[in-house]
Amino acid sequence: MKSKIINCIITIFCFGIVLSSCEEEERGPLVKDNTIPGTVTEVSVANLPGGARISYKVPEDNDAFFVEAAFTRNGNQVTARSSIYKSFVEIDGLKSGQVQDVELVTVDRSDNRSAAVKVTIEPLTAPIDILFGSFELVEDFGGVRLKYDNKENVKAELLLYAKDENGNLIYQQSAFIDSDEESFHVYRGFPITLNTFGVVAIDRWDNITDTIKADILPLLEVELDKENFKNLNFPSDEPPAWGTSVEGLWDNNYTIWNRGLHTTANIDGPAIPPYDRYWQMFSIDLGVKAKLSRFKFFQRVNNWQYRHGNPRRFELWGITELPGNDGTSLEGWVKLVENGEVVKPSGLPLGQLSSEDIAEAADGEEYILPIDAPPIRYIRFVTLESWSGGTFMHINELEFFGQIEE
Repeated sequence: MKSKIINCIITIFCFGIVLSSCEEEERGPLVKDNTIPGTVTEVSVANLPGGARISYKVPEDNDAFFVEAAFTRNGNQVTARSSIYKSFVEIDGLKSGQVQDVELVTVDRSDNRSAAVKVTIEPLTAPIDILFGSFELVEDFGGVRLKYDNKENVKAELLLYAKDENGNLIYQQSAFIDSDEESFHVYRGFPITLNTFGVVAIDRWDNITDTIKADILPLLEVELDKENFKNLNFPSDEPPAWGTSVEGLWDNNYTIWNRGLHTTANIDGPAIPPYDRYWQMFSIDLGVKAKLSRFKFFQRVNNWQYRHGNPRRFELWGITELPGNDGTSLEGWVKLVENGEVVKPSGLPLGQLSSEDIAEAADGEEYILPIDAPPIRYIRFVTLESWSGGTFMHINELEFFGQIEE
């Protein structure tokens, strides 16, 4: 008897689901009609980069639902919709100079469609073309550097091509950008031989730019020999503490904390211009003059990653010849890294580490340096904030890369 009751309940439940499904399929306006809605009126066009804003007066039909704009994008018929409570619809994703007619249709809640109102738009220079207009290809270490100004915050893929042995431009690498936070991308991994490189950009609507081309000889990159490094030991440099030393920053030890540099916390002193307050810093003679490509610093590890005195924000300065001010000013120095930031990959709270955090710290914090900076021999590292929130620091090791000029 009990099993019969259960079977009956299951049958009723399933029947209810079927009825519910049927009801969902039949959803729509409570009252349908065949009345054609009115058209939009008083239409005007404001052409925009890669599109247009079309303004209008909506019809006074009580059941008007939205206005639909039909147009062509890259050979495909597409639509843009705008609520009836708005007085405009926006068209985007078009290339520069794509003059075309757009059809505006009012749609009501019964899916009745009005007669189409045609209007012509003439998009201004598209964001992807504005981006392309800022492209510049220059030599870089082991490859080429693409400079750009993404002031329109375009989301785009940047495709690099290089000539093969037959003289054909062949796809090599891609990069993706979506904001103006970066102003260049470096494509590496090429032999130090003269070649023709080209870059095209594609936006999220598959609009493709022309190709920028340049004949470029990549620069040879080597790691600077740490045996040439020396501590400048300016009076304004923060002295080591806890038995550590500045020289420990280039002894090829990446894990033992007191074989690197550790400074004292809560120290104050005179500001070094252009800074208006005291920041802890150290200074190094690289021993050679070199056009620097990048540098890496390695955090104190063994569960100290991304906390305590490991630098979180810092700046790096360089100069070719030392001025005679004994380090009391940074006048004449070039800022190689401005407001550099160390980002914890996992985003976990302080004291918590993921396997990715550990691997990233072990690989070092790498920063690409300005390709147009002069040859550098002397370095000043300035800690603006450690992961503790203070200004003291501990670093295990440094590495510098570039092309030696003497």
